[in-house]
Amino acid sequence: MNTLHFKKAVKSPSFNKTEPLYFDYIILGQSLIDLLDINNSALVTPFGWFENKEYEQRLKQILTFQQKPDLATGRVILYVCPECGDINCGAITATIVDTGDRIQWKDFGYETSYEGISKVYSTPYPVEFARQDYFNAFSQLP
Repeated sequence: MNTLHFKKAVKSPSFNKTEPLYFDYIILGQSLIDLLDINNSALVTPFGWFENKEYEQRLKQILTFQQKPDLATGRVILYVCPECGDINCGAITATIVDTGDRIQWKDFGYETSYEGISKVYSTPYPVEFARQDYFNAFSQLP
């Protein structure tokens, strides 16, 4: 069973904005991006930087099963464009399953609304969390 927590992180600035400060997913001491072995990703989590706090709150509610996913695929956005947060720019998404005592993140992929999933990522081990620990991690996000 893995442990999830969030850590402040900074991405290199894009041509339009300053360095985005965001809260990254940390699993077993490393960023989910590193766990997925994604090189040169400019994507960030939707937490801690987005000016539209309603959007950020909605994604948090989706990740904690309080709302249904917005994506037609039923998948959940984990990383988004640091400029706008729009899936049209591309996003890392996953299937998230509540098994009762555990939360599983699986079937990671790069997705856009117009191409669907164009790349699949795997992890060296299952990404699953004790249900209570998972919800506690999200409750500690500002």
